[in-house]
This record gives sequence, structure tokens and C-alpha cells, in this order.
Amino acid sequence: MAKIYSTKLQSILIILLAIIFTIGLVFISIELPGRVDRLLGQNIDFPDLATGQNEVTNYRTEVFLSHFHIRTIGYICFGLVLILIITGFIMEKMKLASAGAILLFLPVFGHFAATMFFLGGLAFLRFLWLPFLDISFDLMKLGDIVKLPYNWIVGLFSWFGLNISAILPIILIGIGLLIFIAGVFSWIYGGLHKKDVDNFWIYRLSRHPQYLGWIIWSYGILFLAGPNIKQYVTIPNTLPWLLSTMIIIGIAWLEEIKMVGKAGEKYREYREKTPFMFPIPGFIKNIILMPIRLIFGTPYPRSKPAIAFLITFYTILLMFLSSISAGIIKLPNIPVNNQRNIQNLTHIIRTTDNRNQIRHSANALAKAGDDGIDSLIILLNDKNVFVRWYCTDALGEVKSDRVIDPLAKLLKDSSINVRKAAANSLGGTTGKAIPILLQVLKGEDEILRSDAARSLGRLKAADAVPALINGLKSENAAITKWCSWALGEIGDRQALPGLINCLQNKNYCDFLITGQALQKLGSNKSEDAFIMGLESPRWWIQTSCAYELGKSPSKKGGQALIKALEIGEPRLRRAAVLSLSNFSGKQAQNALQNALQDPDWEVRLYARSALKNPITNQ
Repeated sequence: MAKIYSTKLQSILIILLAIIFTIGLVFISIELPGRVDRLLGQNIDFPDLATGQNEVTNYRTEVFLSHFHIRTIGYICFGLVLILIITGFIMEKMKLASAGAILLFLPVFGHFAATMFFLGGLAFLRFLWLPFLDISFDLMKLGDIVKLPYNWIVGLFSWFGLNISAILPIILIGIGLLIFIAGVFSWIYGGLHKKDVDNFWIYRLSRHPQYLGWIIWSYGILFLAGPNIKQYVTIPNTLPWLLSTMIIIGIAWLEEIKMVGKAGEKYREYREKTPFMFPIPGFIKNIILMPIRLIFGTPYPRSKPAIAFLITFYTILLMFLSSISAGIIKLPNIPVNNQRNIQNLTHIIRTTDNRNQIRHSANALAKAGDDGIDSLIILLNDKNVFVRWYCTDALGEVKSDRVIDPLAKLLKDSSINVRKAAANSLGGTTGKAIPILLQVLKGEDEILRSDAARSLGRLKAADAVPALINGLKSENAAITKWCSWALGEIGDRQALPGLINCLQNKNYCDFLITGQALQKLGSNKSEDAFIMGLESPRWWIQTSCAYELGKSPSKKGGQALIKALEIGEPRLRRAAVLSLSNFSGKQAQNALQNALQDPDWEVRLYARSALKNPITNQ
């Protein structure tokens, strides 16, 4: 009786321990990353920039990495992780290899970072992947094939009008944790009862439930939404997950070799009856293990070389398939059932509430030929405003006369977003849209007038020059901005007086766009526009004008930048000091020396880098 009581008590304690552990993992999975990101953002200074946006941001990123030796640290750490994994396999130290796999996965948590800098906040974990990121951010897509199961599940539910893209990651995390905890419970219970082979409870469904739970849990983390909203900062996380998962699978195979040596025939019998990770049909299992049979002549990997071969083979295969899936490797167009594909895309657009799915499906229809375009034109009459909006956007990539009239009708749509999309999309069609856009530009709808001006510039409509020059007199900042831009794109020098006069309209003139237009038309007044832009109330115009002045160094522009460096707000001072690195002469050197005492750490960092520039020291 006492023995039964003791066994029950043990089971209760193990269950309590498992529950506490589960709560801890849920916290680590969902809540902790966000808190750590906020803590890092509040206490550590990261560059205020959007990585990969342009040459300037790339340079600023490089200065930051070089000054703090982050690249060197990242390469060394990545090498140490590889050594950890390889050592664990060679010496059969599972904990070392597992630790390496977990470290490889850590960069995935970077997508929780609420920052535009690719190493800002919690995204700093990505420093471990600098050997890959230095080559190309696209290399992180070499695991994209693993998205297929997730997309299939989401797509299946979308057929029934259900959008589970937001809840599915949480479900996967929950399932993974339950399986993991069940595995831990069974493993502890088996150890307490001194069982050679854990062949009970969840171990009857999987030979490695803990690893299976980890794989499913981490797969959910992979798709869990983060706060990033800028495409150029969203670094794919599929490669870290793929590599860490393949390592975990290798560790599981290695453990089986040890178990065969320890339990012998008893474990072999268990292995024949129980799935490796989860139940799969026998023919699929045979296909997966076929490389081992062909190379080593055994039904299972029975040695470390065999395991290394199997893991390497499938890792390379999946990376190759991912490169095709991600478009890194381009294959010839393969004939498909285009009509069926169009029907599927149309169904998704009409039934899903997921805006991204609507947008992506509409863009896919625009590339599906005439039948896809016909479907988009029909969808322009849909009751759902987002369907009309995104289908209108998609038609803007179709250079065909046939879409002009359907788009023109949407210029009177009840939704302003649809009307704006129609005006913008007409600019991606053909010259036959010019009369329609001119009519809009001369109309009374000031919101659409700016969009019409931009579209006329895209079409390089020479006939629109007089109307665009007249638009420069508008007291609507958006209209003057896009009329200036369009005139610069068209390149007609008769626009010069109008653009120069526009500079006097300080409240409504976009000095950056006007300066760039004057530059394209060959006017030296562009420098005056950029200097005036340094005093704009909008910081992004200030900084952009400062960068423009740095592209063509002159005495007048240098003096304006030195003044901005002395009295401007931090973002302008950063832009000014970066531009002054292209200037030579004593004045620029003195200004950069003074900037070494600037209260802003980024200004000091860029000044220090600029003073090492040979141009500055001339």
C-alpha cells in the first residue's frame, strides 16, 4: 500500500513539475521576448536607421559594425557554435550538440524586435548570423521550403472562409509544449522506475517526444507575429530553424545508436514498432531512408558517418528546394493548370479576411496572363473594399489598354483608398490613360490630383507639362510635390521657371523633390533648394537634403552643412556629419573635430569615422 502511495505521489510531483515547466516555456515563448526587446531598446543605443534602405544607411550600418567589432564577434561566435555541434557529435555529448542547435535557433527571436535596424533590440541576436547576412539577407530564405506545411494548413481553412494565420502559431506552440512536457514526464517516470527502454505512454507514439515537441514549438515561434512592419527589415528566419531542426534530428539518431548498445534487441524491437518522431506511412519512411540503404546498406543510420551523411543530404536538398521556392534560383516556366490556379486565387480573394492573402493573390492573378487579368477586372466590382483596393493596385502592373476603362470607373468609387489606387495604377498602364489623368489633375479633388500628377510623371507625359507647371502654384503640399517630381521625370526644361518660383512658396514646396527635379533638368538652383530644405519643419526632408548636398560638395553647401551640424537636431546633425565626410579643407576638418564632442553618440561615431577618410584629410 505504501509503495502504491509513493508511486502516486511521485506521479503527482512529476505532473506539477511538468506544469510549472510548461508555464515557464509559454512565458519564454510569447511574453519574455517582447519584454527583453523593450528593455534592450530602452537601455542600449542602437543606430537610428532603416538597414538596407539606401547607400547611406548601409554605410552607417558598416560604421557601427566596425567600431564595435560586431562582425568579428559574430564570426567567432558562429564558429564556436559550429565547433560545439561538431564536438558534441564526435564525442557523443548530446548536451553540447543540443546547446549548439538552440544557439542556432536564437536569431529567430529577432523578429520580435520593434526596430528598423536589423541588429536593434532583441534582433541583436542576429549577430550570430552575420557570416550569412554579410553575403545577402536572401540567404536566410534557404529554409523557406519549411513554410509549405503552414501555408497548406492556412490555405485549407481559407477554403471554408476561416483565417487561422494569427492563431495557428499559438496552437503549434501549445501542441509542441504539451508533447515536450509529456515526453519529459514519461522520461522522468521511466528513470525513477529504472526502465531500460521508455516504451509506454507517449513513447508508444514517438521514440523522441521531447525533440518532436521542441521542433513543433519552435515551428510555431517561427510564424509568431512580431512588431516589424517594414519589409526591408524583415529578415527571414527559416534557415536557422531548418539547420537547428536537422541537428536535433541528427542528435536523435545518435541517441538511438547509444540505446541499441545499451538495451540491444529490446530497443531494436521497440524501434520497429514505434515511429521515429510521429506516425507516417511506411512507403514515405522507406523513401526517406533510401539514401542510407543505397550508400551504407542498412535500414537505419547505424554510425556517426551515416548520420552525418543523412543529415547533410537532406539539409542540402531542402536548401536547394528553398532556393527555388524563394526565387533565388530561377527555373524555366513549367506549364501548369492555369485556369485551376486562377480559380483558387479568386476563391481566396473572395473568402479570406487576411489582407496580405488578398494582396498576394491579386498580384499573382496579375501575372497569370489574360485570364488572370479578366478575373481581376471582375473583382473590381466586389463589395469588399479591400478586394477592390488590392485588385486595383495589382492592375497597376499591367501595361495594357484593356485595364484603363475599368480603372477609370473606380476614380468615382465610394472609397478614397480605391480612388487613389485607381489614379496610381493608371500610371502603370499606357499612354492612353494620359487624357483621363489630365482631367483628374485639372479637377477639384485635391487628393486625387496629387496621385494623377505622379502617374503622369510615370508615363512621362509631355502633353501634361503645362498642367503640371500650373499645379506648382497650388497651396496643397502633396500636389506641388508630385507635380515637381513629375516634371523632373518628364525632363522638359520649360518647367525650370515654374520650379524655381516654387522655391519661394516655403509653406507648400517640398525642397527635396523640387531640388531633385531641378537637378535632373540641369539647373544649379538645385543646391539652393537643398540648402532651404535644411530648415524644413520635417526632419526627413532635412536629412535627405543634407545627404544630397554631400553628393556634390561645394563651398556654399559645406557652409550650410557646418551650420546644420552646429544647431540642428540630432537626426540632421547625423546626416550633416556624414555628408561632410565627402568634403575636403580645413573648415570641414574643424567641424568634424568639434563634432567629436557632440552630445549624440551617433554624431561622434560618424565624425570619428569621417576623420579617417582620405578625402577629409586633403
